[in-house]
Amino acid sequence: MKIIRSYQAVDVWLLAAVLALAGIGLVMVFSSSMYLALERAGSGAFYFKKQAIRLIIGLIMMMFLTKVNYRGYAKIAPALLIIGFSLLIFLLFRKYLSGRYVERWIRFGHFGFQPSEFMKIFLILYLSAAIAGMGDKIRLFARGLLPLLAIIGAAFALVVLEPDFGMAGLTLVICFYILYIGRARLLHMILLTAPAIVSLVFIVNFIPYMKQRWMTFVNPDLNPEANYQIMQSLVGIGSGGIFGVGLGNSRQKFLFLPESHTDFVFSILAEEMGLIGTSVIMALLILFVIRGMKIAREAPDMFGFLLASGLSMMIGFQAFINIGVASALLPTTGMTLPFISYGGSSLVLLFCATGILLNISKQANYEKRLSSEFGIRLHRRVQL
Repeated sequence: MKIIRSYQAVDVWLLAAVLALAGIGLVMVFSSSMYLALERAGSGAFYFKKQAIRLIIGLIMMMFLTKVNYRGYAKIAPALLIIGFSLLIFLLFRKYLSGRYVERWIRFGHFGFQPSEFMKIFLILYLSAAIAGMGDKIRLFARGLLPLLAIIGAAFALVVLEPDFGMAGLTLVICFYILYIGRARLLHMILLTAPAIVSLVFIVNFIPYMKQRWMTFVNPDLNPEANYQIMQSLVGIGSGGIFGVGLGNSRQKFLFLPESHTDFVFSILAEEMGLIGTSVIMALLILFVIRGMKIAREAPDMFGFLLASGLSMMIGFQAFINIGVASALLPTTGMTLPFISYGGSSLVLLFCATGILLNISKQANYEKRLSSEFGIRLHRRVQL
């Protein structure tokens, strides 16, 4: 039994990647926000201290969830989904009461969170549990796929109405990915692509700020003022060269680049640490996704496979979008760089997702070892 317990180990490489990313992120938040914090709060370490507190909370949550059997989430997934919808509806209701154009946060004093961040993970949990419980029924359109699409569509619409098209798009991509690996028919997925694209085009043209961002992305010279942030981001990335200008020596963080410690922290990192630094970050993010997918492949059941795949790709897609925006390869979305950008609920939830992944790897290792020990004992009894 002692041998079995020793094999209740988590994926060390995934854990190492997360700790390295979080450590680098803490340093970059301090470096990128120092001047801004000094101007706004009178202390250069203001954002650094808040990030450090959230990092500690995230680590505690990760350690706790590592010890919670992931199979329990399948039972509470419907309740979590209801909570997610309730928060989004409450946010939308408050938005129209206040008359504000944008409403993405629910705040209680100094504490605040984005319901869309929670909904993203709640949907992954629910879809993973629902598809695992359906079996081959997922291959039926009316009785299998359609009810799930209705839930995804409702969540997508509520997030778009905040409006937060970037988060809505990320959530949609992750959900379709889970449906695909959950063995939904490829023909059904293809038939859904055309109306989905038409809907996205309509939404982009209907909502003014989204249309402006798209037009700025397609034709940067059309509105130089709207393109200012991207241009400054490219200046920062280009200034870094191979080795960077040195940690703490960024020029863009002196209020030239807006959101330098949140959405565009990658630009400051590239300026200070150069190509070598950005390569290290991207290697760590790729390592996270690879280990996450390995955990998915070795998961003991379908629910674990879908859950690990969804959470891993969620972080991978989010990193891809953030770096793509900072590099002017994608339109501006307001997406943070996982474990690196300054953030509250987003950072804690990323650690929660990591804790779930680590628990899946732990359960897989334990059950694999248990099966091996049982086989050895059975073989010995047969010989006797």
